[in-house]
Amino acid sequence: MAAIYMRNVPDSATDVSLQRDLAKILHDAPFNYLEFGRNMNFHVFLHRKKGNRARGHRGTGVLTLPSASIARAFISVYGPRTRPTIPCDYLGARSKSLVFEQGHTEPVRSIVNFILQNPYVDPQVLQEKNEREAQLYEGVSLSSLQLGWRCRDDALSIEWDAHKDLIHKLPGGQNIVGGITLQFVEDSRQIMIAFPPIPNATSNGMRGPHTPQIVFRWSRVQSIVYEKVSTTRPAIICTLWVAPAFEYQTILLEANQDVKIIRYLCSSFPGAHSRVAPYASLVIRAECASAADLKKFEKMAEVANLPSAMQIYVSPIKRGLFSPSVLSRFDRWVAGIAWPIAFQLVAIRDNLLADPVELWGLKGRIWALEREHGVLKTGEILRLFRQRLSTMDWNGVDERGATTVPQCLSKAEKDVTALHMSLRDQSKNPGYFNCYHVMVTPTRIIPSGPFPDQFSDEDGLDYRWEWTVQGAAFVHERVGGILKGGLVIAGREFKFLHFSQSALKEHAVWFCMPFDDLNGDLVNAETIRTSLGDFRHLERQPARMAARMSQAFTATEPSVTLEVEEVFPAPDIERNGSNFTDGIGDISREMADEIARSLQSGVSGRKRFYVTPSAYQFRMGGFKGVIAVDYKLHGMEIKLRKSQSKFVSPGSLEIEIAQAFWKPKPVYLNRNLVMILETLGVPAHVFVKLQDEAVRDIKTATQSLRNCATLLLDMHGCGTSFRLSSVFLSLSKLGIGLREEGPMHVLNDGFINRAIEFAANHVLRVIKHKARIPVKGSYTLVGVADIHGYLAADEVFSDAQFVYAIGAPPPDSPFTSNRNPRHNCVVFSTQGSRSVPSMLSGGDLDGDEFNIITNPGLYPPSCDLPAEFPPAKIKTLDRPCNVNDIADWVAEYINSDILGLISLELLIRADQSYQSGLMAREPGCKKLAELASAAVDFAKSGTPVNKADMPPPLYLRSIKPDWAIGEMGAARSGQMTYESQTAIGKLFRRIDLNDADRLADRQARREHEAPRARGRHNNNNAGRNGLDGLAEEMDRLNVSGMRRAASDDPISYALRSLLRRYIDVDSPIPSEITNLATEQFEAYVNELRYICATSTLTTKPLTEEEVLVGTIAMKTSQPRKRQNLMSQLRLQSDELVKRIRAELAGEGVARYETDTASVSTVTATETTQDVDLEDWLLRSWVAWHISTRRGEGFGWKSFGIIALGSIFECVRELDERERLAGGI
Repeated sequence: MAAIYMRNVPDSATDVSLQRDLAKILHDAPFNYLEFGRNMNFHVFLHRKKGNRARGHRGTGVLTLPSASIARAFISVYGPRTRPTIPCDYLGARSKSLVFEQGHTEPVRSIVNFILQNPYVDPQVLQEKNEREAQLYEGVSLSSLQLGWRCRDDALSIEWDAHKDLIHKLPGGQNIVGGITLQFVEDSRQIMIAFPPIPNATSNGMRGPHTPQIVFRWSRVQSIVYEKVSTTRPAIICTLWVAPAFEYQTILLEANQDVKIIRYLCSSFPGAHSRVAPYASLVIRAECASAADLKKFEKMAEVANLPSAMQIYVSPIKRGLFSPSVLSRFDRWVAGIAWPIAFQLVAIRDNLLADPVELWGLKGRIWALEREHGVLKTGEILRLFRQRLSTMDWNGVDERGATTVPQCLSKAEKDVTALHMSLRDQSKNPGYFNCYHVMVTPTRIIPSGPFPDQFSDEDGLDYRWEWTVQGAAFVHERVGGILKGGLVIAGREFKFLHFSQSALKEHAVWFCMPFDDLNGDLVNAETIRTSLGDFRHLERQPARMAARMSQAFTATEPSVTLEVEEVFPAPDIERNGSNFTDGIGDISREMADEIARSLQSGVSGRKRFYVTPSAYQFRMGGFKGVIAVDYKLHGMEIKLRKSQSKFVSPGSLEIEIAQAFWKPKPVYLNRNLVMILETLGVPAHVFVKLQDEAVRDIKTATQSLRNCATLLLDMHGCGTSFRLSSVFLSLSKLGIGLREEGPMHVLNDGFINRAIEFAANHVLRVIKHKARIPVKGSYTLVGVADIHGYLAADEVFSDAQFVYAIGAPPPDSPFTSNRNPRHNCVVFSTQGSRSVPSMLSGGDLDGDEFNIITNPGLYPPSCDLPAEFPPAKIKTLDRPCNVNDIADWVAEYINSDILGLISLELLIRADQSYQSGLMAREPGCKKLAELASAAVDFAKSGTPVNKADMPPPLYLRSIKPDWAIGEMGAARSGQMTYESQTAIGKLFRRIDLNDADRLADRQARREHEAPRARGRHNNNNAGRNGLDGLAEEMDRLNVSGMRRAASDDPISYALRSLLRRYIDVDSPIPSEITNLATEQFEAYVNELRYICATSTLTTKPLTEEEVLVGTIAMKTSQPRKRQNLMSQLRLQSDELVKRIRAELAGEGVARYETDTASVSTVTATETTQDVDLEDWLLRSWVAWHISTRRGEGFGWKSFGIIALGSIFECVRELDERERLAGGI
């Protein structure tokens, strides 16, 4: 470290401006590359003028640099003998007089430590943060605080007053007035409302003074109102998007005399608050101690950029909407009515869509609905009623025209047609069922569906908290209590059943209500678990027992039932403690063919394979893993190994398939792989080149339907539910193109353009924030074993740790096409001292897939030896475990689910070790890698990884590389960033994202406001939704046909030329077909609205374009939660589309799902035995045409996409029929 003395500093310069100007020099050659691989940190201090009234500096100061060599280099260029050489535009007009001299005193130690331990951060950002902290320092004194419920007549009903539960009396008996403080916290971007400490309280086993407090983030504030009915004590009414956190804070004096602040979460405070908290927590009314306190709040709210406030002059009222008697009356009512109805009523109340008094007023109407329609249909009416309420604003206007709650219910009743009920009937679709869903938050249990149980934070994200908050005990109390005690919903008690491994990663589990089976025997959670198999060998290891049980809850497809004599044991190949066949078994070619036939033509019948798979991921009783073809087996033989046996399940010989590996998958880079490869010597420009190519492909994709289908939709899995890629390719073949496609018919469709923009932003977002970059010409393949011993050690058959591919199989090998072709697999050697899969992130052969990279630029010059971490210690009890032990383990899993945090910390630490050249080799990174391995094993070992085990950060925790700040940005999180010089940082900064969530907001407002606009311009149609008047339009269609309407539409024009070969598209259409198309659309759009409302991260529904593409545009601090919601969105939309297509085909049930983006290989005789192809085509044509006549109305465009897909599929069937007929 070295200090440089500065003289003649311009009067206009400040510490911040001078540091920013000097950074332009010090962060450029040659200084930045003398010892540092990143922007070096340094410090500027200007000497202040003396005197109380003196302002500014004395023209002198100190520049502290991180090393003596850099200081010498700087003086040699800018010292007194060589000056002036600093450009004037850097330091102002007087910069030529600025003098730098070698300092003669040691730099200040605290400054030295800060420079060495932290990266350079823009001083302007730091100054602004410090200024905000200074402006937000003062607390606001409150005289009282209340929680309320905003009523539909815009009144505020006070449902809880803090004085009754939290404000204690003085020793003389008089009330304490005030004592409540509201504080803005800049670092965490939170508002904290603290109450007077409760003396001698106990929380989490600690006794002493505890301060209750309400905490919420600035970003969760929806609106602010200032209530000035009182001039002495005005009030602040703050409405939140989600409920705040309720906490206790205590202060401990540690042995070394350090003061430690501990915060504990709780579901509610004592007393009446525990009853009211689930319902009335979104509206906070805080009465200020004085008008001056309100002024302070107003000033700080502006600094915090909270929503602009309104002023009202109305006093709150107390209606007792959630009083004990009201809630008890509602609970008794729902407990006595049928479950499908009761669940929806509870869901309406617990989703805060209507209060129990309002719902009680609908009791008679709901009874009438049940008498008229029955239980199931009434439950469905209430489900759609709930969705309508969720889009109804509190001024009493539904987005589709309803002005009152009863009107919403009436419209929901009309929505539930016979076709709608048919679409919702999952009995027609084996393998799927409608499941009721609840989400457990700190304050509420929120029902939804029917569509497994989730534990999450108030905003639907995973449980998480600040580093200063002690949340583990809360999770054990809240989550563990429900897992052990069960859930009570509408008077019915549900008990914890179990979970699948994939669901557990989402913090989701299954609950079960007792019922009688067809034989009259009682079935409950315990009997189901007992029926799964014999787990006594694991009875003292709750984590392993739970993991083995979860195998039975994996989603699979039944395929083949075997005879006992067809299943044979086979030994594992083991050497030096390494298992070379861990998880892999063998099947005959005949067995593989039979499984493929079963998957393609069985009850689910949803797959079509161009190549019979050589390997399957399977489950059979207590066995699991992969089975691969062995050419030496014949008949219906299968060989299973000990490593595949997880528990004993006698009598179960049905093979259930979890995945068929029939085609290769693409390879994508990710941030971890990029960081590791860069550490091993792959230069950054290699990754930049790949990313630039991917971005060019996306840009190209937005200019052509064909390119969009191949480069965007297929490559990145967008639009799969609507078969959008296939539709675009078919349109392109018809001569339909986007604006840039020259002589083709121009498709200038705003909806399609927005959908493509959503898809492009979706892909660019994961490239920018995850470095998910496609590697062309490379493949992801499932791993299998060379059980014949042909491959030498470290050889593979298939074209990372370096291994040696043998290329095309020699004639004498067991992998030739006439012997044992291994399609879409990578075959690992069983020779050597250690299995290759175990050296690749600890992999095995029970379904793990491996990247086969053919791009030489990604090959590192050398590789480190693979790590070999000791296996995690398996948690073992001194007694047989029970379901409560498994429940405790689930709660512990949620607490210890920090694999993502560990991985992020490893990347950040490697980034911060760039200057040393160590990167991922830095010792702390190796420790984090070991912890990550233990975290992966936790689901089976039961031994958790604690945050305390993580090495301390290299820099201040609030300073992160720019790529690590997340989608919300530094301004939202309050964190400071530095410009990362690693490949990840360079990749991150090369992509500028359009604000797709703003695009979604604009489109949502357009959809929301369109019905109101129609009502304002046509009083006769006021309040009518997009479906009203359709019948009249269809009557006109029946008379005049379609010719004139189609002439203005390029797609319809091209379709008519195509379809004339098969059907009459010019004559009037029978009314029964148009009426059917109308019903189909009505059923479709109602379900589409439900999907939009239930698959969102917030209260704002998704747009139609988002559902079409299968994305959620909104930014989030937890992308994993968005990914889970996107999976739900795609599953629901996929089911809906398949059912609508089946209706158009005249089947009434789902037909099949092709695994390609273009042409199906299914023959007409296989799929259309009971389908009249010409009728199918006519129905699809009418469905398309009515979609074009409704403009931009919600649902019409995507319904048209479904119709187009149905048209093109039917045409292929017709052409195939002609081909077969010609061949005969």
